[in-house]
This record gives sequence, structure tokens and C-alpha cells, in this order.
Amino acid sequence: MSRQNRLMQEALDKNLPAEALNELYAQMDQSPADAAEFQRLKQVDRMLKAAPLERAPQALALKIMARLAEGLQPEQLRRSSGLALALGLALVTLILTPLLAILGWMIISLISSAAALGALIGQVVNLLAVLMNSLDALVRGAQDMLKAYPEAPVLISLIPIALFWLVRFAGQHREEA
Repeated sequence: MSRQNRLMQEALDKNLPAEALNELYAQMDQSPADAAEFQRLKQVDRMLKAAPLERAPQALALKIMARLAEGLQPEQLRRSSGLALALGLALVTLILTPLLAILGWMIISLISSAAALGALIGQVVNLLAVLMNSLDALVRGAQDMLKAYPEAPVLISLIPIALFWLVRFAGQHREEA
């Protein structure tokens, strides 16, 4: 989409500052093709605003997700899941590296004091207990959800795939523009 078309869209949405709006009108005064394009966009905008609002059927999302799942080939799923795993591991590494360095420094400085080391170990054990209880609650919640909604794993597994395709489409769309 060209800059001129974006300005026209912003003008129709009434999101264009006065200075840019004056620039747009000056450009349309000089170019009959741009003026005609703006008139066509105005006509489409009026038709869309006048159209009645209809709600989509509730099953539409499920049908769309099912069609997406049918169109995906196992090779594509393996490639995208491998990419998701690699990105996830890289993110975890990026976050944990500074934390582990700080923790190592703290442990080395606390080893000299037995009382401080004992308190630190007690806090770590408490933190691990909280994490284990949280994970247990998460697993139990997931099991309950699976019992109530057996199709949930398929739909949940399609979310990262859909996000991957959206990012890929956006990248291709930027290259075309």
C-alpha cells in the first residue's frame, strides 16, 4: 500500500492530522487519478458503514481451525514445531543466563557463612515447593479441561501454528509493499 493510499485510509477513518489532510487534498487537486481513487474509497467506506452488522455463527471458528488443520502437512508441522522449540529454548537461555550468573555469585559469597547458606537453601527449597505445587495445579487443571473438552489439544496446538503463519504472511506482505 502506497503512502498516498494510507493517507486516504486515515482520512476516511478521521485519524489524519490537519496538516497531513491538507497535504492529501493538495495532492488530489494535482492528480485526478488520486482524486478518483479517493472517491471510490469513500463510496466503499459509505457502503460498509451502511451494511447491517451480522454476527458470525459460533461454529465458524471451529470450522476454520479444522480446515487449517486439514491443510497442514506433517512435514510443515515438524518444521514449525522445531522452530518453535528452538525459539523457546533460546528465550529461556537468554533469560536464565544472567539469573544463573547472579545466583552463582551469591552462592560463592554465601558459602563463607554457614548460617546464611542454610537460610538460602531453606528459601530455595521453599521456592521449589511452591513451583511444584503450581505445576501440579496446572497439570490437574489441564487434565480437567481435557475431560471436559476433548478437542482442546487440537485447537490449542493450532494457536502457535496460526501465529507462525500470520508472522510469515506479514513478512511476505511487507516485502511486497
